[in-house]
Amino acid sequence: MAVDGDRITFWFGCNMLRHAEMIRLSIMLLERAGYDVSAAGGPAYCCGTAHDHQPHGASNMAARTVGRFNEAVEKEGRGTVVTWCPSCHMHMSDIMSPGNAAAFEVAHITELLADRADRLAPLLNVPVKRRVLLHRHLGFATHVAVNDRVAGLLSRIPGLQLTQGPAHPGHMCSSLAAVPGALAAAAGGTWGAAAANRCDTVCTIFHSCHRELTALDGKDNIHIRNWVHLVAESMGIEAGDAYRDWRAGEAPDVAAIEGAEEKRYRKLVEPELRRPPPLR
Repeated sequence: MAVDGDRITFWFGCNMLRHAEMIRLSIMLLERAGYDVSAAGGPAYCCGTAHDHQPHGASNMAARTVGRFNEAVEKEGRGTVVTWCPSCHMHMSDIMSPGNAAAFEVAHITELLADRADRLAPLLNVPVKRRVLLHRHLGFATHVAVNDRVAGLLSRIPGLQLTQGPAHPGHMCSSLAAVPGALAAAAGGTWGAAAANRCDTVCTIFHSCHRELTALDGKDNIHIRNWVHLVAESMGIEAGDAYRDWRAGEAPDVAAIEGAEEKRYRKLVEPELRRPPPLR
């Protein structure tokens, strides 16, 4: 993936409430790969997909976000917007950018890190002695070969044994939620494959999958990690997972969640934590 210079905008979407640690680790990995990173996200940079039931409002949000990224190109020379969320990436590539005269390129974080894997490899000097099954989906492959990119990065980690898990439909687990039984089937397929291959860890690629599968952490002595956790762990970087801990019953420190109002946490996050796991 060709990137116009090293100055990039990292667009993390609307997930800071839930996954601030994963976002910070992602920024850190980009910086260690040599990129000058400016992070952008939250309601001010909404892609509009959450408001598709109000097309005019969604269109205005998309135009506003593209305008802000264009401004970063003009004023700061940040010619590439690097995505984290696959929904944001597809919406930007297919709708927002073509419809709003974008002045920037769009790339996914896994593309940039995979392209600089040789630069990252010397930093992966802490063995991660895990037998890992990679939780995969097929739907994002139309835009980015993300499964291969992540597998390539994980294969550089000393001590880690990687097994490819079954490839599920949709771009991530949230896309299965509306289909009766589909999410449970995906979770069951992944967990069953992990157990059959004597894995001790299931590795997620996307945040939506991570939210669903953290509810299963510890089942059959199998634990859940995201790929950024494993890469950071091999660099000797502390890689906590607050969302997993919340799912396990630890009371969150709402005041410590960046930019969060308690009412937003109660509305957006708390109901997720009470949801039953996708697999019994």
